[in-house]
Amino acid sequence: MQGLVPEIVKRFLILWFPFFMIATAFGQEPENKEVTPPEEPPAPPAAAAAAPVNPVQNAVLEGIQISSEPGKEAGENVVTCYFIFRDKPSSYFYEKKPKINKLVFEFNDTQKGTSPIPSTKQPPIDGFEIEQKKIDINKEVKGLNPEYHDMISVTFNLTAMPIISVTDEYNVISFTFKWNPNNVKKYISTEEKPNGAVIGTSIGGGVLLLGVVGYFLWKRFNPPPQQGEEILDTTDLPSHKL
Repeated sequence: MQGLVPEIVKRFLILWFPFFMIATAFGQEPENKEVTPPEEPPAPPAAAAAAPVNPVQNAVLEGIQISSEPGKEAGENVVTCYFIFRDKPSSYFYEKKPKINKLVFEFNDTQKGTSPIPSTKQPPIDGFEIEQKKIDINKEVKGLNPEYHDMISVTFNLTAMPIISVTDEYNVISFTFKWNPNNVKKYISTEEKPNGAVIGTSIGGGVLLLGVVGYFLWKRFNPPPQQGEEILDTTDLPSHKL
């Protein structure tokens, strides 16, 4: 008898337990689940256009210093303006504009340093302005892709245009002039021709840069003849030897 009761209970559970499970499932309300489509992988970014690379390392203009010392004649001063660089510009130009009393220096492949460079005065210099630019050195050459380089322009505002001489040594480029406020006519310049110099180039892009800079130098100092003028051919002239 004792073994019979557990056997009955066992059979009851086996027969009726599935029925209770099914009834419980039917009694529950189905859940409304939103079906979300699988996320699509992000589209790969479009290939960025290759930017032209400047093959030359930029020089950095760290400061501009103007000094003055007495000259040989009475009342005469020798004024020197120093451009102080970290490294050297690849090339530079300077242009005198006596009609508007401005002296402009342009340093290629150069950028301004982080320290401020205050404007100073020393007669006839009435201060200067520094401007950072970007130029395309291939702009005038057909068939070449644009190649942008940094350039710094320094414009000196003058009360009169002195006769200057420019030198460069190590990481310093300077110009010097003599000045006497009591005899201005003796010390002023009326020349208005641009001047330039190629200082050096970097390995890697140096050959191309030198060629392009050389082209601009030739073009700048050898302007084309005016319309209507012809260049005389001298190849057929006889040669004379002494």
